[in-house]
Amino acid sequence: MESKMAMGAAARLLLVGSALSGLALALSAFCASAQECPGNPEAIGTSRVISVDPTTLRQVGTAQYSETLPLRDHEIVLSFDDGPSSPTTEKVLDALAAECVKANFFVVGEHAKERPDLVRRAYKEGHTIGTHSETHADLSRLTLAAAEREISDGIDAANAALGPQMTAAPFFRAPYLQITSDLEQFLIQRDVMLWSIDVDPEEWRPQTPGQVVERTMARVEKRHSGIVLLHDVQPQTAAAIPMLLRELKIRGYSIAHAVAADAQAKPIAVNHDASAAGAPVK
Repeated sequence: MESKMAMGAAARLLLVGSALSGLALALSAFCASAQECPGNPEAIGTSRVISVDPTTLRQVGTAQYSETLPLRDHEIVLSFDDGPSSPTTEKVLDALAAECVKANFFVVGEHAKERPDLVRRAYKEGHTIGTHSETHADLSRLTLAAAEREISDGIDAANAALGPQMTAAPFFRAPYLQITSDLEQFLIQRDVMLWSIDVDPEEWRPQTPGQVVERTMARVEKRHSGIVLLHDVQPQTAAAIPMLLRELKIRGYSIAHAVAADAQAKPIAVNHDASAAGAPVK
């Protein structure tokens, strides 16, 4: 169900439950059609922005959960893990900018500390900054206290990289998608939305940029929509993005951008006793 929108205005929708979960979702969708892309009239652009409330839509991604983002047929969200890293993240951002595409980035805390300028650039160019732990550790192999610290330190690092006028979204994705029920509750208690994925082209494996496009499109075509996992630290991925965006448009796909419903929310604060953090469980 859609309503006509005046240019620049946002429409608020309330989606009640899904057949699988019965949970209430709060979302607002706006930018129903792609805006003009300066200098590139053939750009795929960003078809719309989906504003999701992390307090009602707790977990997304059918690789692990019963539901995903409320996407239309032939609509995807591009998401990038593990950055920022130079020069690959710059190349990814350049390619996205050339096509007026907005994406969701899940940054690693220690990488954000090394290149805070890239985190700020992505944010200022309209992308959503989520988090991906502090060191990209397998959280399922840590004690609960150590895993919680990995999450909270990663959030702190992203916010520090962004500076006082910008805040990371309350979106978190676990490294290797490894999470425990205790950590899921930890995130729920702090109103942090847990992201999994719907489409995994595994483009971190050795391959050419052309093969990245072929593998990604083959797996996208199996679902026709969903959250696509990519890695902005991979050279083959950075080189493939321009080709991938063209191929998505040729095959009739559109790109949505997910943001947090309360974009002005205060930074997420997670307090820990430093002495409580444990060592990895072998």
